[in-house]
Amino acid sequence: MRTTHATTIAAMTTILGPLLFAGGVLPRVAAQMPATVTSSSGDVLALRSVVTGLDTIWDMVWAPDGEMWITERGGRVSRIDVATGEIVAVGELEVREQGESGLMGMAFHPDFPEEPWVYFAYSYDAGGQIRNRLARARFENGRLGDPISLVDDFEGRGNHNGARIVFGPDGLLYMTMGEAGQRPLSQDPGSLNGKILRLTPEGRPAPGNPFGSAVWSLGHRNPQGLVFQPATGVLYSSEHGPNSDDEINVIEPGRNYGWPTVAGFCDSSQEQAFCDENDVSEPVHSWTPTVGIAGIDFYDHDLIPGWRGNLLAAALGGRSLFRLSLSGDGRTASGVERLFQNQLGRLRDVLAGPDGAVYIATSNLDGRGQTNAGDDQIIRLTPAD
Repeated sequence: MRTTHATTIAAMTTILGPLLFAGGVLPRVAAQMPATVTSSSGDVLALRSVVTGLDTIWDMVWAPDGEMWITERGGRVSRIDVATGEIVAVGELEVREQGESGLMGMAFHPDFPEEPWVYFAYSYDAGGQIRNRLARARFENGRLGDPISLVDDFEGRGNHNGARIVFGPDGLLYMTMGEAGQRPLSQDPGSLNGKILRLTPEGRPAPGNPFGSAVWSLGHRNPQGLVFQPATGVLYSSEHGPNSDDEINVIEPGRNYGWPTVAGFCDSSQEQAFCDENDVSEPVHSWTPTVGIAGIDFYDHDLIPGWRGNLLAAALGGRSLFRLSLSGDGRTASGVERLFQNQLGRLRDVLAGPDGAVYIATSNLDGRGQTNAGDDQIIRLTPAD
């Protein structure tokens, strides 16, 4: 068990000395984290650290009791009281952490806690090879039980593993899975890699899936964000591009999203021919050069009035939080704001709270970042007094 109480950003601006990590040294960082930020929406927001001293936060999820749960890539699962900053470890999964592999997405059974299942996507060692798995574990008496494997048929490697999981309004489980660097798998309907999947809570292919398998959509590269729009129930995903064209997509059953022939929009003759032949769905928005779009969430609250209905996206390489205003049909970005560029470091996830606060998770200890004091940490955004 580990307990860390909330501190102010001002108390964390002392620069952290060199930190040994993954056999190397992460350099000092002199970036000053802001106490407030003014959004182009006109909202002035205050920043406060909720919890510090974490290691490569991957996912943040609200439990039905109102507490936040998080995963860390090394395998730890914890509950956080965001009012006090108290953090309690509830379990640790045995994972293969190498490069980008390890513990990733998490979700609660729709009927939790009556059905006390917590779901996880993670990498594991299979005879020296990296594989990915969907599993679930029972949460009883304050602890997670041993994970029970549901799907093991995922290729894996040190990157391009996905893997975000969410339950939809239909009570079914949706899961992103990267192509593990094997590009042809994205277009192979017989492979589960490079896909978005739709499964029953028991891990079986959901009835009505377009290919008669677990596959819901295909042609993906490395999708790391997945969220349903609260008002419409439309599914959105974020996806890492190669050197161009990180994407935000509307996910529809049976649609092709183009990879590896198409990156981003159908804006070359080769891409257009493939798009016409395969009914490729073009993105809501793309970033060139890439910024490493990871976790996404919709903001559906009045606490920050100018953000109501917007899509929020955390960026790793771009070291920013993006706010996207969407068109009426939700299929194009009518405006994009970039916040905190190079001020907080790599951002892995963003989560809107039931009280209207916004939480962002840093990923500066993932082997590619530079550390700020307190990293890795969860930072809370609320209107400034």
